[in-house]
Order: sequence, then structure tokens, then C-alpha cells
Amino acid sequence: MPKYQMLAEWLQQKIAEGFYQPGKKLPSEQELQAQFSVSRQTVRRALGVLERQGFVRSRQGSGTFVTDAEAEEKSRSRRIAVVTTYVDNYIFPRIIRGIEKVLSDQGFQVQIAFTNNRIWREEAVLADLLKQDLGGLIIETTRSALPNPNLALYRELQSRKIPILFLNSSYPELTCPMVALQDEMAGRCAAQYLIEHGHRKLGGLFKRDDGQGIRRYRGFMEAVRDAGIRPCEDGILWFDTEDTLAFGRLEQAVAERLGSCTGVLCYNDSAAFEVMEIWKRHGISVPGDVSVVSVDNTDLAVLGEVGLTSVHHPKEALGEKAAEMLLSMIRTGIPGCTYEFEARLVERDSVKKIGGTTEL
Repeated sequence: MPKYQMLAEWLQQKIAEGFYQPGKKLPSEQELQAQFSVSRQTVRRALGVLERQGFVRSRQGSGTFVTDAEAEEKSRSRRIAVVTTYVDNYIFPRIIRGIEKVLSDQGFQVQIAFTNNRIWREEAVLADLLKQDLGGLIIETTRSALPNPNLALYRELQSRKIPILFLNSSYPELTCPMVALQDEMAGRCAAQYLIEHGHRKLGGLFKRDDGQGIRRYRGFMEAVRDAGIRPCEDGILWFDTEDTLAFGRLEQAVAERLGSCTGVLCYNDSAAFEVMEIWKRHGISVPGDVSVVSVDNTDLAVLGEVGLTSVHHPKEALGEKAAEMLLSMIRTGIPGCTYEFEARLVERDSVKKIGGTTEL
């Protein structure tokens, strides 16, 4: 074991035993050097490990102190910022309700903002938060499948020891935990359900500028491959944030390319609702002509003429979990771990069983 790691574990053990009390100063670098006959670099690496793990805090010009989580929580701002992409989306009001319930019960104030899934709006929100006394941040990523130009703002928040937790997706360049649905498994179980019902000519509609869309596509394609089915590439369509504002521009491709499949996975219930409206105008019935599976299991899944089979999204439970994790990060000073809710399918009437195993 490297010397710095041995020293870090020894100090951690002494902190756990109460030999070094919360809020008290550790021996100086010179004292640790002399005590353990190691270099200053070894001491600094050991202290760096402990600080990253949340056991100690370094103070410029003063030394290194054992973390006093209780005292830090009392002195920390009670304001938590919650930032989502949309305000009126069918999922986010319930996510926010779950977050607000947990945080309010613990005496925290919730400040809500929205980015409309726009990079420039995310930049403005983050810049405003940097001017505030903030205790923590729960934020949904903006177009997480694309390179993000606002990473420096996130890093500035991190440098100020403000805990950050992501919703639904994350930015791979940042070491922040995430609470989300198991998106790859959502895509996989949707495809498997169609395959189990005899479908071999499978298509899909996925969102290309959000990480969820990429992961759902990946799970979908893995299930198709594992079933020994040749992918129907012409039956895969992609849309982005701009397309959601004018879905009609995809009408011809949705009618011709997706309409020629027997089974289709849609990115979410909202997209599935739009697709089925287009098919209705073109005389394509669900599930008579095409079977459909979606993701989110929202009210939209039961509002149409045909009940939509959909992968359940935890919504309010996801919000509660996110709030609980952020509170733990605030109180312990230790970075949280990513948590993903299990994907499970809710069956309705949008998929029919067909016979045969016709090749594409």
C-alpha cells in the first residue's frame, strides 16, 4: 500500500475513534512528516484524500481541520435551488413536489428555476445562483447528450463547496451524483416486450440532444441484437428540442418510416401521443397496424383512445430521493452516489401479439 494511503487510513481511523474531534485542527504537515518519517508530498496527498472524502477541511493559512458536519450545517444557507428544464411538462411538477416535500420538512427553503432546455438559459440561471447564498443545488441537465459550455460555472459552484446533484442525466465531465430512471433498461425492456409479442420489424423515435434518449436507444438496440434480429435502421428516427415545438415537421417520416414497422418504441409518452395523432391522420391504427411502447407512464398514457403501454417513471419518488441524497451530502460533506430507479413496464392496450418470425 502506498505510504500516503497508509497515512490517510491511519488518520481516518483516529477521526473515527474520536482521537481527533470534529472542528479540531490536525497536526501540521511538518509534525506529520516527522512523526511518520515521510515526505511533505506524501502528507499532502494523504490529506487531499481525506478532504475529497469529506473527513477534513483545509483552511488557507490555518491548517487542516476535522469536518464538523453539525456546525457546518448550522452555518450553511438553508436555501436550496431546484432547476428543471420545463415548468409545465407532465413529469416535473410531480418531481418538484417530491423534492419540496422532503426539504420543507427539514426546514429548507426551495428556490425554483427553469432552463427550457436552453444552454443560454442554463448559463443565466447558474450565473445568478453564484451571486446567492446557496446551500445546495438539484438541477436537471440541459441537452446532456451535447458538449456543455457551462461547465466552468458548475466547477465554480463546486469550488465553493456547494453540493450539486443532477436529475435524470448528468455531464460526464463533472463528478456529481445523479438520480434517474434506468434508461438503458427502459429501452431494453420495451424492445423485449415487443419481441416477446412476435414483433421483428422494430423501429423507434429517440431524442438526440438528451442523454436519456441516447441511453434508451442503446438499451433498445442491445435487446434487438441479443434477440438475433437485424436492426431496421430506416425505422429509427431522431428528434431534438426544436422539433418538440413543431412536431409536424416530422409527419412524413413518422407516417412512412415508423408506420412501416410493426412495433415502435417512443422516447416518452408525449412523443408517442404525437406519433399516434400523425398515424391517425394517415389511417394507421394502434395496435392494429403498429404496436407502440413508450416511457414515463404519465396521464397521457391513459388519455388517448388506446391505453399506452409505458415504462414507469418514478416522478415524485425520484424527487424525494434526490432531496434525501442532497441533505445527506450537506450534512456529511461526503459526495453522494448515483441512484437509478428500476425500469418496469406497465401494460395496456397499445401492443398486440402477432405470429411468425418474418425476417426484415
